[in-house]
Amino acid sequence: MGFVLSVAGQAHAQVPADQPPPVQPAPVQPAPPPTDPNAGVTPVDGSSTVQLPPPPSEQLRENDPLQAKIADMIRKEMGAVPKLLEFHGYLRAGISQNDKGGDADAFQAPGAYSKFRLGNEVETYGEIGLDSNWINPDHNDTWFKTSVKLAVVAPRDSTFDTLNAIAIREAYAQAGHVIPSEPEMTFWAGQRFYRRRDSHIIDFFYQDMSGYGAGFEDLKVGEKAKIAVAYLGGSREYNMGDPMSDVGRLYKSTIDLRLYDVPAGKGSLEFWLIPSVGTSGSLGDAANNHNGMGGGVFYFLPMLGGFNELSAEYGYAGSADFSTSADPTPSDGWMFRVVDRAVLQLTPNMSMMASGVFQLDNRDGNPTGTTDSSAGNMWVSVGARPVYNFTKYTGIAVEGGVDIVKPETEGSSTGVLGKLTIAPLIRPGMDFWARPELRAFVTMATWSNSIKGQVGGAAFANDTFGLTAGVQMESWW
Repeated sequence: MGFVLSVAGQAHAQVPADQPPPVQPAPVQPAPPPTDPNAGVTPVDGSSTVQLPPPPSEQLRENDPLQAKIADMIRKEMGAVPKLLEFHGYLRAGISQNDKGGDADAFQAPGAYSKFRLGNEVETYGEIGLDSNWINPDHNDTWFKTSVKLAVVAPRDSTFDTLNAIAIREAYAQAGHVIPSEPEMTFWAGQRFYRRRDSHIIDFFYQDMSGYGAGFEDLKVGEKAKIAVAYLGGSREYNMGDPMSDVGRLYKSTIDLRLYDVPAGKGSLEFWLIPSVGTSGSLGDAANNHNGMGGGVFYFLPMLGGFNELSAEYGYAGSADFSTSADPTPSDGWMFRVVDRAVLQLTPNMSMMASGVFQLDNRDGNPTGTTDSSAGNMWVSVGARPVYNFTKYTGIAVEGGVDIVKPETEGSSTGVLGKLTIAPLIRPGMDFWARPELRAFVTMATWSNSIKGQVGGAAFANDTFGLTAGVQMESWW
């Protein structure tokens, strides 16, 4: 907008003093409702319509072409403002109470990487992002963009909660159509969410190489397949008293290699490799050596108005955690994971997401005192969330799921947790992803004696059944 104002100032400065004043145009009538792209533009927050100044009159064009040209420039710049800045994010907030009268805690099996989330989240969480399109916001030629995203976490004690955490989750720049022969190829550098995959109903990001680095994406190979390559780095956070290596904070370098959109029947395949390299320096122990290899295969199949994706991942040593972090993993540590997720539009009124996970986590490298060490800690998760719309804007969601955990420690028993949530809701459509979504819910959970005292917080420390109820909103844009 500063450019718009400066151009307007130049319009007056560039009229020579010895020239007669230009003929004034006829009075401008109020702008019509924005029924076409030239009538107005919708700002990024969608709150109102910004009316553009009317185009220069023919009389002005004839009497002062320079001023008419500047007016056209101002109109063009004002029309581009909403495209120059893009506001997006994610929010969830709500409140719930247990059946004993206290504040609710989540029902999650100990050792499970996640939980079935509907009616089972006990914090306020948000991600607020802003993109700045420097040139060519429509991306039909060379373009540049800068992105920043903040994440906040807060308890839900009162109307003015102090933040538990605030973090920069993304801060990166991106450029596209830089190479004329590869118009789809993009380059990036900085910190970003990097090509993540998640199973939404359990909030589990099973492929997440987010972090710091640089790379390129969407380099075409053949008719449809593409390649993405990234260098990603991560270091370890030290606490007071932790031993420090002579190389400083331990650091892990990872190369993320992906070949994707490979045609396979009616679907497509992605192949993924993540070799990692790191040194322990003077610490010298295998647990701090971050050399490793990991990867996976992902098969995506469109179906029933949605998709099904089946994947398998395996990593060992420094790549066993499938992330950019430099947390210690022994050279004989490993992890194996299979995930199946599906989103289906079963009827115009009914959608559903299903999720399944099988994971063996042996990243600790078979320490003394473990049993069945060839398998590590086992986690199995299976469940679904069907949503039925009574009308275009009202409906009900039912989410049910089971988690099974088997620790590798000597004498441990298998733990089982089942959870069911019923949630009437209001949302702006019948698609599974339609948001914002306003919900009321009742959640019930039951679990085995082997994990009694580890589920549901203090209210259910001596129980194997719990019930909570509350309200929540979830939105993204």
